[in-house]
Amino acid sequence: MTQKKYIARPIKTEEQYNEAIDLIETLIDSKSGTPEMELLELLGILVHDYEQREFPIGDVNPIEAIKYQMEELGVTTTEMAELVGGKSRLSELLHEKRPLSVRQIKAISSRLGIPVDILLKAA
Repeated sequence: MTQKKYIARPIKTEEQYNEAIDLIETLIDSKSGTPEMELLELLGILVHDYEQREFPIGDVNPIEAIKYQMEELGVTTTEMAELVGGKSRLSELLHEKRPLSVRQIKAISSRLGIPVDILLKAA
């Protein structure tokens, strides 16, 4: 399996942002202390910087953002439960009794279009 070389640079375009998000998705299960985990951490910083510049939102409660986007997009609780690991897990998340995991953040961000840095506040 050949891995494409990634040159770390500030993210300045939407295309670069999407490439970074795609790479994060491939690295999300990297083991701690590996070069892949270091790259994942660096990409997280670069993506966060881009999102702060391009999507200035201020202090948004991540759980309220999830509820709002679910309503706006017509996403059912059944669909969300499938994304996060079941109805009881969804209930715990929406009532702020359990933090979001990295996998849940990725799935929710992808489905609801909420920037990762907002969801990280609930991790």
